[in-house]
Amino acid sequence: MSYLKIKSNLLFITIIPLLFVITLSSIILYEMHDNKKSLEFIKNRILEAEALSKVIHNLQIERGLTAGLVASSNLDENEKNFIAAKNDSNRAIENAKHIYLNVTKNRDSVIFELLDSLYSRDTSYLINMQISSARNYYTKNISKLIKHIKTIPALMDDKENRNFIQSYSNLASAKEALGQIRATLMEVLSTNILIDEVFVSAKEQLKEYNLNIENFKISTPEKLLNYYNKSFTNARAESTFEIIEAVLRNRNSDNFNLEPTYWFKTATNTIDALKKVEDELFACVERSISQKLDSVHYKIAVLLVILGISAIIVTILMLLAITRILSSADKLEKEHEASLLLLEQYKSTVDRSFIVSKTDPEGVITYANDEFCKISGYSREELIGKRHSIVRDPDTKKEFYKELWHTIKDLKQPWIGEMKNRDKNGMPYWQQAIINPILDTRGNVVEYIAIRVDITQQKEIANYFEDQQKISSKNFKFSMHLSREYEKAIDASTILLRVDRDENITYANNKFLNITEYTLNEILGKSYRILSLEDIDEAFYTEIKSTIASGAIWHGTIKSKTKSGKDFWTKTTIIPIKDLNSEIIEYLAISNDITELIKQKKESERIARTDILTGCGNRFRLNSDMRELDNLAVAIFNIDNFRQINDFYGHQFGDLIIKFIADKIYTQVVKEKNLRFYRLQGDEFIALAENYSKELLIEKAKNILDIVKDKFIIQNKDILISCSCGISFEDKEHLLSTANMALKIAKRGSTDLVVYDESISLNSEYENNIFWTKKLSDAIKEDRITAYYQPIVNNKTLVYEKYECLVRMIDEEKVISPFLFLEVAKQTRQYFYITRTVIYEAFEMFKYKEVEFSINLSLMDILEKEICEYIFMMLEKYGIGSRVVFEIVESEYIENFEGVISFINEVRKYDAKIAIDDFGTGYSNFGYLIKLKADYLKIDGSLIKNIDTDKNAFLIVSTIVEFSKKLGMKTIAEFVENEKIFKIVKDLGIDYSQGYYFSAAKKDIV
Repeated sequence: MSYLKIKSNLLFITIIPLLFVITLSSIILYEMHDNKKSLEFIKNRILEAEALSKVIHNLQIERGLTAGLVASSNLDENEKNFIAAKNDSNRAIENAKHIYLNVTKNRDSVIFELLDSLYSRDTSYLINMQISSARNYYTKNISKLIKHIKTIPALMDDKENRNFIQSYSNLASAKEALGQIRATLMEVLSTNILIDEVFVSAKEQLKEYNLNIENFKISTPEKLLNYYNKSFTNARAESTFEIIEAVLRNRNSDNFNLEPTYWFKTATNTIDALKKVEDELFACVERSISQKLDSVHYKIAVLLVILGISAIIVTILMLLAITRILSSADKLEKEHEASLLLLEQYKSTVDRSFIVSKTDPEGVITYANDEFCKISGYSREELIGKRHSIVRDPDTKKEFYKELWHTIKDLKQPWIGEMKNRDKNGMPYWQQAIINPILDTRGNVVEYIAIRVDITQQKEIANYFEDQQKISSKNFKFSMHLSREYEKAIDASTILLRVDRDENITYANNKFLNITEYTLNEILGKSYRILSLEDIDEAFYTEIKSTIASGAIWHGTIKSKTKSGKDFWTKTTIIPIKDLNSEIIEYLAISNDITELIKQKKESERIARTDILTGCGNRFRLNSDMRELDNLAVAIFNIDNFRQINDFYGHQFGDLIIKFIADKIYTQVVKEKNLRFYRLQGDEFIALAENYSKELLIEKAKNILDIVKDKFIIQNKDILISCSCGISFEDKEHLLSTANMALKIAKRGSTDLVVYDESISLNSEYENNIFWTKKLSDAIKEDRITAYYQPIVNNKTLVYEKYECLVRMIDEEKVISPFLFLEVAKQTRQYFYITRTVIYEAFEMFKYKEVEFSINLSLMDILEKEICEYIFMMLEKYGIGSRVVFEIVESEYIENFEGVISFINEVRKYDAKIAIDDFGTGYSNFGYLIKLKADYLKIDGSLIKNIDTDKNAFLIVSTIVEFSKKLGMKTIAEFVENEKIFKIVKDLGIDYSQGYYFSAAKKDIV
């Protein structure tokens, strides 16, 4: 990563948190401001309601006085009380207009027109009207004002204040009803006449008053209700309602013996008490809103302070972080550049020092370095694309290459050895080589890399020394000269060491001194074991000594250590040097440094034996360990429903789950020195036990299963995982297969751990599968697979309107149910032959019959291209698509909805219909019904056959029927086996029935 890129990333890192802080601040402040505006809006509406309530109150008083004047025929509009009431009303109207105009800024034209109309009312005209008309004028306008106030709660978001205004609406309505009663009784007491119409009106007004007071008591807060009870419960209030009851009770009296002015004053005092409750209500609302506004202002102030401090802290921390990251980035960039330089030098050194080539899995050369071209005499263009046999020595035996290819291709292990090749001119040359297979994540060979060292000189020298022992004495002097020349050549090209018979070093060349880091003085006279490692088996040195002591040449790889303690490896040839009497006088060791080759081999072996995702051992490592160890047992763990996790969350999330579970199990296994842990594949892990107690392994597996079940969090998601486990203590040959068998049984059953023994073997199941596979194969060859037909009855008409086509096998005149062979068939290609047979026979049977027939299709059928094309061809050929129904079975397992819906859309082009089979069991859900848009829904027989005894089954079926009707789907009940079940099915409104109550499946239709 360049310095500029680091800086730009740092700038991006800096901006993102600041933008987040600014955005968060804006959102919170906006919400606070919005809350403040909402409260101010509510406060304004409350002020408006309070102002209008005062207008209403004064108009109610004015209405009562007007009714009294008109009823008593005292039409003096200058009457003192009337003038005072009128002035109070006008002041209340002017105050309301002021509130709307100057305080709340609400220029509602409707309310202004109403207030202006009231302000300009002609009282002289009103008192000259009929009393009912005058009273109706006031009542009508008061009702308009109350109605307007009742609309205010709908504009308010605050539930508490909305309840206050709702309480006021009820109180205002009650007060208005009482005001109307006051006006009515003013008329009655002034005339001493209570006509039927007025009586009925007064009764209705009293009823309305009581109703609104009750609603007020229900809706009003407790504190205000206490105030109401305290303020309103007094003698005057009781006197008011006693007068009302007395007048209504003595309706036929011609003299009520009650002064209108007394009544008016008493009623007004009662209404004033209600008005005080109104005033207290508005005061409560105003206090509540003011407190909330104060709280909002306080929160905004506190938020601004906190955000300011947070911004300062974040800025300081970001500056410190950026300073530190910039400093670290400079250091990392320098280290990165240094590493790249070293890596390039290493590559260059290997390319200059070794012969390197690469081939594909078939042995075709894909890369050759300059050293390869140089030693072979071929150009790179001549080598690339050719097999390695281009340089093969024809004298080398085929067995040599067989063994080589077996090692690298079959065993997938590196091959190390010597080989003889020929160059372009036919000249032979020798190489010491390591050929390493490169594997992909699935363990497949991708290519082979060969790193070689030219050992032609060493070979020639070794051969020379053997030849020189046979030289005659007369050529000795010349031979000695040649020996010295060859010794010079060896000394210049290889690591050379001479040791006497007592194993003491007598000579070492510069290459030896360079690789061991010793000086010549430090090692002369010392045992060659000064280079030995403590962890090397003594038998290794014993084998070398016995070989060379016998006079034989020893070839092999030796691991040694330098003066500073570093390990290095050499490919070494140790030659016993003999005198003329064939007595050994010293030993000559000729070596080549192969440290890099060995390191690459070890790394390749480590990668080949390690699971890349979890870092645990893989199947290759398991197989290797099982070959070497004895007295073994295994526990295989498999994550339950892991496929659903992968499908829902994605494979990357699934990999995180696998790593997490692997860590959990590994943490438990690593505690025991006799336990080893591996990941086999996908979501499967294995613990390998050596010399381990059966009881302890079972207990350990149970502990692991319990630990895995603990809830954990990955990427902010709560995850609950469970595992199944199969354990086996069988012999090594059958250990894995029996553990897998136990795991499968655990998966099928309701337990999470199964220990294998002979009693739970699946061998009988496998044997049964083989039996029915052969049966099925013979039936297909002999054309004994056929279709049977079961009628589907219209529940209303009892007419056989449809038939379901069912597959059967004929075996020695017995009719075999598909239950015995269909699942076995699904494991082979024979299954699709069965599907084609049923389709063909069904189309042939019904091509001239005017009834619908249905054919079962599994998801395997629908997603199989050849079957789909066969179905489309049959629909086209026979032209009876409108009578064909395709029943989709196993619909609860649909994953590829696109493929299924594509099939449905295609058959609908031929007017074919779709049915969902066996609905209501397993993982059936209503969601996919909407997706599939089926025409028929077949309710699973396991529900229908128990519907007369199982309440849950009855409830589920009734729910399915109701849902189907809403989707416009017809319903079919399967397994209708008796009259009682049929009656329940019919009463539930199911459209069709199918079952033995009507008919079994038969070869011919009724």
